[in-house]
Amino acid sequence: MKEIKIIADPTKGGDLGNYWHYMLGFFLPFLVWLEKNSDYLKDKKLIIDSCNPMTDRILEEFLKESLFSYEMKQLSEKKLEISKKYWKSYREKLKRRLLKLEIKLRDTKASLFIFHEFLEKKDSIIIPRWDVYLELIGTFPKAYESQIMSIRESLIDWADSQNKETSGAYTLILKRSDPPTSTLGKKSIEKRWLKGYGSERRQLLGIDSLYHELEKRDYNPFIFASGDHNLKEQISVHYRSKTLIAIRGADLFNMFWMPSNSTVIMQASSGLINKAAQPILARCCGHKFYEIPHHGEKSPRLNFETIRSILNGTRNTKIPNHC
Repeated sequence: MKEIKIIADPTKGGDLGNYWHYMLGFFLPFLVWLEKNSDYLKDKKLIIDSCNPMTDRILEEFLKESLFSYEMKQLSEKKLEISKKYWKSYREKLKRRLLKLEIKLRDTKASLFIFHEFLEKKDSIIIPRWDVYLELIGTFPKAYESQIMSIRESLIDWADSQNKETSGAYTLILKRSDPPTSTLGKKSIEKRWLKGYGSERRQLLGIDSLYHELEKRDYNPFIFASGDHNLKEQISVHYRSKTLIAIRGADLFNMFWMPSNSTVIMQASSGLINKAAQPILARCCGHKFYEIPHHGEKSPRLNFETIRSILNGTRNTKIPNHC
């Protein structure tokens, strides 16, 4: 049986052990390619680049129910994270500005096109970084936008979300998961675990209090720790929600599964060096997006009156359009 290597592009953007970067920079583009080439792959074995134990499980959950033959194997070296010094260096700042200028001048002929094209070799496919493209250009790659949305609908069907109870849509409050015990020690570095996973890095305070206040007013609140659930459960819960409240983080990618015109409320957190990409994704998904300032706190406390004013439409904390 002929083998085809599916390789994550390790040269651009954040770590693919991060849920946000993995879903946009590997999982979704890979599924788009897989759907397009499914007939060709019937007698092939896929050797899929291992990105991180947690994110690998997301793709395996899907592939185990498919007819494709596959194996997870580390095929490329990957960085844990981008350092603050590297991100703020004059070289990288200049590079980002030149890339943005080039795309304005040359459109799809720009060298930036490499961020969203599949690079095909004789026995391997390098998966493009649509997470980077989204952040730099402000949209999904136009050439694949319809396929991305088609994959979204297919995954919602796969998760059986449309067959479940949809009355009384959730006001969903995301709780950051605790880091798994396997992220400690030298082996965690070899497996490319992110330093400061989940609640160890930052978290929302005051979740229980907010829940009770929302419950008293029939907002149908639901507290959900995305990292404690498989992909099907994450898709299902978000698909049945019309409001999402969370601190800035990777699990906000799951707004992708929510019905169009949902409300996303992001509590900002101090200490993050790059501009938030969440409002860009919200705009591309057709959601209303609001950001609450952090006032210098890494783990801010939610304020019910602030949340209520947003839900009632009396507070303007919207982020300007990025797309």
